[in-house]
Amino acid sequence: MLESDNFLVKEYFKKMIGEEGMKIIENVPAGEITDEEIARLSDSKLSSVRKVLYTLYENRIAEYRTERDDNSGWITYLWRFNHDNVKKIMEEEAAGNINELNRQLEEERKGVFYQCNCQRVLFEEAAAKDFLCDECSSNFEYIDNGNLIKELEEKVEVIAKWMKVLKKG
Repeated sequence: MLESDNFLVKEYFKKMIGEEGMKIIENVPAGEITDEEIARLSDSKLSSVRKVLYTLYENRIAEYRTERDDNSGWITYLWRFNHDNVKKIMEEEAAGNINELNRQLEEERKGVFYQCNCQRVLFEEAAAKDFLCDECSSNFEYIDNGNLIKELEEKVEVIAKWMKVLKKG
């Protein structure tokens, strides 16, 4: 099921479903398959397989259809994986992360921050309280957020590079 040569896709799945989930989905052949067959192929508990399948379903990566046995009334779930959605979902999540980081970066760049023992506030709030925290009774002191800005910029850069690799691969 997994593109074994795509490191980014593997890491994304590992984050989503963990090591046990990776063991389960690495053994899934292409096409439709029942959860019982996946459990047998991966030598895993059926409950673990179903947990992984539901997580993938919630993330629009796994899909299923049902078949009813006319004699017994038994319903069988036939699962398949939507490979086209994987990269699209990864790109959407990365774009959302970049947007959030850029929002934080903008706030950090335009704000002047002060900190006491219990909180970090903008200059305006610290000044309104005469630079004295009413929660911990300590003074608000100016803090340089240059390192935080640099850290946020680096995170944006890492995700942007990751997205370029994802689009190529």
